[in-house]
Amino acid sequence: MSVIHLLEAELELTGPGGVAAPETHTVGSVLHPDLPLARDGWGKPYVPGTSLAGSLRQQAPKDRRRALFGDVFKDTDASERKGREETTAIASPVRVLGTRLTVPEPSSMRRLRTAVDRHRAAAKATTLHSRELLPPGTELTLWLRIDTETTASPVVDEVIELLGRWRPRIGGGRTTGYGRAELITVRHRVIDLSTPDGLRHWLTVGGPSLVDDQAALVYERARQAGGAPDEPYLFGRALEFRISDALHVGSGTFAERPGRRTDIAQILRDHEDSPVVPGSTWKGVLRARVEFILQSVGIGDVCDSVRDDASGSCGACVVCAAFGWTERPGTAASDGEPSQTVGARGHLLFADSPIRDGNVRVRNHVAIDRVFGGARDEALYAEEVVEDGHLALHLRHDGAVPDVLRAALVLALADLADGTIGVGGGTTRGYGTLAAHPTTSDWLTAERTTAVQALQAIRSDWPPAPAPSTEEVPA
Repeated sequence: MSVIHLLEAELELTGPGGVAAPETHTVGSVLHPDLPLARDGWGKPYVPGTSLAGSLRQQAPKDRRRALFGDVFKDTDASERKGREETTAIASPVRVLGTRLTVPEPSSMRRLRTAVDRHRAAAKATTLHSRELLPPGTELTLWLRIDTETTASPVVDEVIELLGRWRPRIGGGRTTGYGRAELITVRHRVIDLSTPDGLRHWLTVGGPSLVDDQAALVYERARQAGGAPDEPYLFGRALEFRISDALHVGSGTFAERPGRRTDIAQILRDHEDSPVVPGSTWKGVLRARVEFILQSVGIGDVCDSVRDDASGSCGACVVCAAFGWTERPGTAASDGEPSQTVGARGHLLFADSPIRDGNVRVRNHVAIDRVFGGARDEALYAEEVVEDGHLALHLRHDGAVPDVLRAALVLALADLADGTIGVGGGTTRGYGTLAAHPTTSDWLTAERTTAVQALQAIRSDWPPAPAPSTEEVPA
């Protein structure tokens, strides 16, 4: 093959993200995040080319993935012919040459997360963990190489078209808003080794400089506004809420105050220093409420994913299918052998929700001495809270969501708007109550009746009739 096609794709993170490498640090270390970023030999964050290759492969049509990106599969014909299991490997014509990050300052950010005990409405013990992330605005460059016989190639054109439709998602945490990225530009450089100029360029220039001024711009975000379409909203819109009292989603950090005054528990902020409700909070609150609703009306065997005596999410109910699931370490299958499956990603996608027009204040609290009725000594503490702000819930999906799950979500959102459940910390003492904006309130009012009717109809037909047996009954 005498023609080399080089594609240089530039991407930009629109939300926090990154590829984690937990194996790089000692388990249980308190000096490092539980999920640190992958780093190269010089200690700088990087994104492995394999992560982007997998994301691009997933974007391709299923019937073209093997032809474009290779595959390893069981060869049935060869296995039958040789009498043993045979595998066949097909190499990908698309080579991922490498990636390069341009990270703004600060070069990384840290997020802490914890599960909530649904009986105590407080943080669940031994579930706090932290993750290191690249900040939004990080630029990522990806280089691809395709070798062909001619300068014009349908494979190259197909890959360029695929890049233009690409919705890059980098690293884990996709369902909680991590790793969202946009394609900025794609440049195409053709190096024809059968010509003196092409051969000279290939032999005298190396690395990223191979894609020089002669490269053609085949995609540009400014010229193709919006690029690839985003995942659709589950309910066709973003849902708007306002803070009724005060809201505190902690960041796990404290601000020092002079003198003997106690430190201030700080709220979580995004890269623009705006208070934010993370996608993980939305996902946890709504999943808990959906499980409660479906268990209360007796629809199906819905698991309790955080119950102490359970093995974790079951992986079989409608809630696990929509929200995703994972098994606890050491979980064994029914036959006593270690489970071979660790979990699956859900179809519901929750994004971070920056709080607009909110007032950040410090509220002081003190415990009461239950004997003398006064303030207890050395029990003063302070918290940052957001008052009178507005925020939007962006709930999208990338797969089918059953009607029963959709109806339960509507009722969970109605409970949120009614103040039955709250968001963030201190919900049992007046924090975290939200109220729906008029348009969202009208929509919830209209949808609530439909959701109740849907659950009633499904409940009357539950459990579904077993499928007829296809086995022959012996005479």
